[in-house]
Amino acid sequence: MENKTGTVDQKTSQPTSRQGVENVVIIGLNRIGLTVYNNPRRFLRPVEKVVGFVNVYPLEEIDNVEQYPNILGHLSELAEIIEAHDIQKAIIAVDPHDVQKVHEVVQNCDQNNLKYDLISDLYDVVYGQTFKEILKDIQRPIEISFRRFFDLLVSLTLFILFLPSWILIAIAIKLDSPGTVLYSQERVGKNGRIFRIFKFRSMRSDAEKYAGPQLATRNDPRITRVGRFLRKTRLDELPQLINVIIGDMSLIGPRPERPYFVEKYKREIPFYVNRLKVKPGVTGLAQVETGYDESIEDVREKLKYDLYYIDHRDSLWLNLKILFKTVWVVLTAQGQ
Repeated sequence: MENKTGTVDQKTSQPTSRQGVENVVIIGLNRIGLTVYNNPRRFLRPVEKVVGFVNVYPLEEIDNVEQYPNILGHLSELAEIIEAHDIQKAIIAVDPHDVQKVHEVVQNCDQNNLKYDLISDLYDVVYGQTFKEILKDIQRPIEISFRRFFDLLVSLTLFILFLPSWILIAIAIKLDSPGTVLYSQERVGKNGRIFRIFKFRSMRSDAEKYAGPQLATRNDPRITRVGRFLRKTRLDELPQLINVIIGDMSLIGPRPERPYFVEKYKREIPFYVNRLKVKPGVTGLAQVETGYDESIEDVREKLKYDLYYIDHRDSLWLNLKILFKTVWVVLTAQGQ
């Protein structure tokens, strides 16, 4: 591995993980990385331990390189570093102005199946808003259990309450246009797992037969008359209560996207992959605060809300606010 002098140090290439401890590496030699290293209680969970730094720029270009303890090597050696030091997670602390380099680091982590967190200072610059802490990719067991209980309780209640309306919606869809009442489609869930989402059909059955996957637009001609009403009231999403009940989705979270678009956005939008840290939701902060994704810039804008929600998803007030706004959209038909 590359040490401070740029030479290979074989003595450091032994796994250092102890049972119950997760080894963490900081990618980036700068103020952000040092802040994390010097304040572990603020940025790390109790079971996490920083074992060293990984540089993304040549060492000779880094000022005061001697202040960084245990430089394990260069980003190009990430696979070897992970194996040699039994690394379970990376904290990305790259110069936030170098978006291309940040994107490169994210891709390297993805290629090595290494989970990672992004430091708040990156979001300050890239998205223009402050996040108080790094994104938590793992919740405590009690939080996971509570959210699952909440999801099941609310989704089962709503499923029973709205069940009679399913018949009326089904009849309206069949009378309005040929095709099935329900349709399912592959979507990307937590940690990239593919699942099938259920929705009431709101477009013509041949909507993507010739042009392939497309984003829906405000006055999309592919949307049927009944479909337009269903979308405005968000009733087309009702069958996704089934997805929540079986555990593919949560009531609240980033909206699940199709694999085609996920791969496209991962290449074009830094940090997009962080939407996959949590289960997707039937509704979400981005959905109640913004409209359709009609362009790549709309996707970037929604990502701000998604990342904010992920960072604050334990806030009861925020979750209640999203639910109340969703109910208001349904009652007033203000959706799109």
